[in-house]
Amino acid sequence: MKKIVLTTSMAALLSASPALSEETRQWDYRAFVYLWAPALGGTTTTGQDVELSFSDVLDNLEFGLMGALEANKGPVSLLGDFQYLDLKSGQNAAVGPGIPATADADVSGFVFTGSIGYDFHHRPDSRLVAYGGFRYLGMDAAANLSVGGGSQRVSGQITNFDAIVGFRGSQRLSEKWALSYIADIGAGGSDLTWQVGASLEYRINNWDLSFGYRHMEWDLGNSSNVLSDLSFSGPIIGAKISF
Repeated sequence: MKKIVLTTSMAALLSASPALSEETRQWDYRAFVYLWAPALGGTTTTGQDVELSFSDVLDNLEFGLMGALEANKGPVSLLGDFQYLDLKSGQNAAVGPGIPATADADVSGFVFTGSIGYDFHHRPDSRLVAYGGFRYLGMDAAANLSVGGGSQRVSGQITNFDAIVGFRGSQRLSEKWALSYIADIGAGGSDLTWQVGASLEYRINNWDLSFGYRHMEWDLGNSSNVLSDLSFSGPIIGAKISF
């Protein structure tokens, strides 16, 4: 009798294993479409501060495209995150303390972060992923600056690839609410680049509405003849869906 039970149990396990193996081979995907409305800050190579506020970005935004896609297979995940902005308008800026300036500017910028991560802590209510990858920054800018009684035409291009390492994760706060976070740091084309962000997420069926804040910064060093550092910082709102 024992042999019959043991044989039956082994047969059941063996018959179930192909289904389990097939399931582990599947990829799960999560898309995040969002609006990030950051203030832009930077310092020119001559030491002048340049700022573009959150309201200036919204007033002068001609086109913006932002989103992320994550793919998971077991503990391994792939993530691609991008932001594209196209600003074309007259803008007011602060060039140095107490020195007003106006600029007829055409600015377009693209940031892409790609990474591969390993999920070393995964529970129903929490997750923590360590990752490594790269960040690309590309920016073209041209402006007619008018400062005091003089004017100057300036233009330049910034192209940077940086290797990054970091972590991201989430913590379930209740049945509907969760906290997600991300932080990374790196270097390469830049002397230093880093990012931090956090957001609250509210579950509606298979959607998550997200509200948070993100800061991204580069210390460009000698890699640019226009800016020595650059930062984007501001609120972020969007929606995530799993499929």
